[in-house]
Amino acid sequence: MAIKKSITHDPQGFLDTWNTSLRFCQWQGVTCGRRHPRVTMLDLGSRSLAGSLSPHIGNLTFLREIWLNNNGFNGVIPPQLGGLFRLQKLILTNNSFEGEIPGSLSNCTSLKGLRLYNNELVGKIPQELGLLVKLVNLSIGDNKISGGIPSFLGNLTSLEFILTSDNPLGGNIPDVFGQLHSLKYLCLGTNQLHGMVPPSLYNLTSVIVVELYDNQISGGLSKDIGLQLPNLVEFYISGNKLTGSIPSSLSNCSNLVDFDLSENGFTGKVNINFRHIPNLRFLILYRNNLGSWEPDAMNFIHSMINCSKLEVLLVQDNQLKGGIPQSLGSISYFLRMINMGNNCFHGTIPNTWDNCGQLEALILNGNKLEGDVPSGLSKCESLKVLDLGNNRLNGTFPHWSGSLPNLQVLILKSNKLHGLIENSTLIKHPFLSLKVLDLSQNEFVGHLPRIYFQNFNATKNVVKKGPKPEYLTLSTGNFYAITIAVKGLQLEFQKILVDYTIIDLSGNRLEGEIPNVICGLNALKVLNLSHNNLNGGIPYALGNLSEIESLDLSWNQLTGEIPQSLADIMTLEVLNLSQNHLAGHIPRGTQFNTFEGDSFGGNSALCGFPLSKHCDYRSTQQEADEDEESGFTWKVVMLGYGCGTILGLVLGHLMLSSGRPRSLMVEKFGVELYLLNYVVEELI
Repeated sequence: MAIKKSITHDPQGFLDTWNTSLRFCQWQGVTCGRRHPRVTMLDLGSRSLAGSLSPHIGNLTFLREIWLNNNGFNGVIPPQLGGLFRLQKLILTNNSFEGEIPGSLSNCTSLKGLRLYNNELVGKIPQELGLLVKLVNLSIGDNKISGGIPSFLGNLTSLEFILTSDNPLGGNIPDVFGQLHSLKYLCLGTNQLHGMVPPSLYNLTSVIVVELYDNQISGGLSKDIGLQLPNLVEFYISGNKLTGSIPSSLSNCSNLVDFDLSENGFTGKVNINFRHIPNLRFLILYRNNLGSWEPDAMNFIHSMINCSKLEVLLVQDNQLKGGIPQSLGSISYFLRMINMGNNCFHGTIPNTWDNCGQLEALILNGNKLEGDVPSGLSKCESLKVLDLGNNRLNGTFPHWSGSLPNLQVLILKSNKLHGLIENSTLIKHPFLSLKVLDLSQNEFVGHLPRIYFQNFNATKNVVKKGPKPEYLTLSTGNFYAITIAVKGLQLEFQKILVDYTIIDLSGNRLEGEIPNVICGLNALKVLNLSHNNLNGGIPYALGNLSEIESLDLSWNQLTGEIPQSLADIMTLEVLNLSQNHLAGHIPRGTQFNTFEGDSFGGNSALCGFPLSKHCDYRSTQQEADEDEESGFTWKVVMLGYGCGTILGLVLGHLMLSSGRPRSLMVEKFGVELYLLNYVVEELI
């Protein structure tokens, strides 16, 4: 049974031979090395293999490399691997190995690569690993390893790569890490580390990647960090408790590509001269307490003109002041995402966007910007998100935005925009990809935009791909966060599901009836038309919105009864029909029974649960008799109301011609009407 010295594929029968040989070793007590002479490599990575790893693998003493990555192996890592004294690489990443890291691996004194990333390992980092003085790569991230990062790792002076991310490791960063002068990758993100950055860490002059994100590290950065770590390429320290100013010496890191200092407590001005960092790709400084640009926004943007490869600029949620220079558009050739929201920027939005073909998101919400929504953005055909809400914009609705083929989110809320939303346009099919439209709290007038509703294909018949949630992401991997008003509360979502469709036109001066075409947006999750001057009745076919979770029609001039169809929507969690002129009995239904009285308050003619006002059935009977004498009953009107007009007219004709408007006739056509039983009996 000869086996090649290097096995890099899985020929037919190899696994059978492997298992047979292990059983032979077990039963006959012979040395596997004699049956498999001088096997030096076992490469079975990405082969969809499963099960536990036999301890008899320790008998293959000539093995130098083991590659079992990207499989489904489980159980413990056999301690017998410690007998492989020639082993140089042990690659078990992306499996389901359990238990602790065996201390016996310290016997593998030739080991250079120990990669156990993404398993289910527990316990502490065994002290015995401090004996592996030839170790170059230690990757134990994405497990359940606890305790602290042991100081004995400082003995491994050959280390070039350390990855412990995504473990519940606590304590301080060991000061002895400063002894690892060969270290190039220090990846300690998403642990539970605290304390300050040890001064010795700035001795790692060869380091090119530092990842300390999502810990509880405090204090400040060395003011000379850019001189001490001049070779930095990736610097991720977001999600900590770091304070003080951002060192201007980082301008010296000319090789810097990814720079993320977000979600800390940095203060003061941004003094980095980006002219000296030409390869910068990600600049992420959001959620700090940064003040005005140094010396102003104009010079800051100009300093970035040399950053021709910049893809992501995220500086939102700070206290940045100044105007946004027109030259912002001139650095947008590679830019895919710009988020400068929730600062104190003023003036107008740049209108020069000649090189924005790859821009996917422009977010400037929460500033003091004035003027029009710049039409120059019509050239940015890759735009998915345009959020200019919570500013002081005072122009008209940007009808040109309907031509953007990929636009999924348009938010212009809380401005001073005026005029008609819907207007005559040469765009035949506007907003085909739109999923979120928020124009609330403006001064728009006229009717609801029927033409736009007709073309909102992204809110019609959305097919869910699977149980795993899918979020709106950009090509850079960034998520888009959104704040939604639901029943007076501002709810913030750090991620937005791709199937979460929203229309919010509340707080304007819109008038007229709710158009029937809106009933076809059956994938809609949130519909808010409150605080307008809408009149007429609530369309019966709003019940077709079978996915809707929040419906707010409050503070309008709506009349008539509440359709029973609304009570049949099983997904409805929030309902507000208050402060209208609705009348009649509140329908009963599974969801309606959960709503409180404030969902229906301010409608003096409404009665029934959950209101304290009881319905007067006698007056209802008298009205029904009067309608019967006229030859046309209110039930016919109800059938014809809303999106089902044609069907209602047909049924109405049949009822009048037969003179027997029985509920059975209605049920044949699949239409549910609220009919009081004793009224039906009287009509018979």
